Amino acid sequence: MAPTHSRIPTITLTLLTLSTGSLGQTSVTNEFTDPATGIVLQRFFGARTNYGFGIALSTSPSNSFIGQLSFPLNDGAGWGGWSLTGDMEGPLLMAAWSDGTSVVSSFRQAENEDDNPPEVVGDFSVRPIAAGTSVNATFLTFTFLCEGCLGAALGLDGTAATAEMGWALSDKAVGDPGSSAGVLEFHNVGFGEFQADLALARRPEFEDWAARAGAPVAAAAGATAFDAALVESGEDSGDEDEGDEDDDDD
Repeated sequence: MAPTHSRIPTITLTLLTLSTGSLGQTSVTNEFTDPATGIVLQRFFGARTNYGFGIALSTSPSNSFIGQLSFPLNDGAGWGGWSLTGDMEGPLLMAAWSDGTSVVSSFRQAENEDDNPPEVVGDFSVRPIAAGTSVNATFLTFTFLCEGCLGAALGLDGTAATAEMGWALSDKAVGDPGSSAGVLEFHNVGFGEFQADLALARRPEFEDWAARAGAPVAAAAGATAFDAALVESGEDSGDEDEGDEDDDDD
């Protein structure tokens, strides 16, 4: 996969540094219908932060899912993201932010909680769903098809009935926001984990919704290959609870 830079109107994903933050009680997803697209998702929503992540799956065996990431911006600054597990270290991550006019994005993989995770490429891609994507100075919504994003080697088996996933949110400006390899500041607004009900996320309309997705978003030059060995052998850093802030779902 040749790394090239791209910018998609209303969208670009960059991957977040998530962690297994200590939640007093693990939040769970609830059914949510996106008013812009009609897509029905299982969504985690934080009432304190206004961060949301929703997921929809096919009723047939598939390694892809439809996702929706939404969160507030601080006068255009900030980023939000998700992880395929409750741990930031090892699994596939994704983050998104604004470059001032559109959404920028990339996949990331972290080896520790504190450093900016590098952009990665692999047998996965993100394809924006334009009708469900928007951004302004105060809020960002990114709806997308994540192709090839499910599998044990990436952190989440799509055949599971439930799965622990992670979230993160920062209100700090991204360094070089026009690039999908932009530098992510620490998730100072909050981070943690939630329980995704994948059984209820499976929808018969999935293929029709997925057909609305546009072209894949290319990575920036210099992106590195995703390392599945980090998923298999990842260990807790011992500092993942630091800075964690609880958030409640709807």
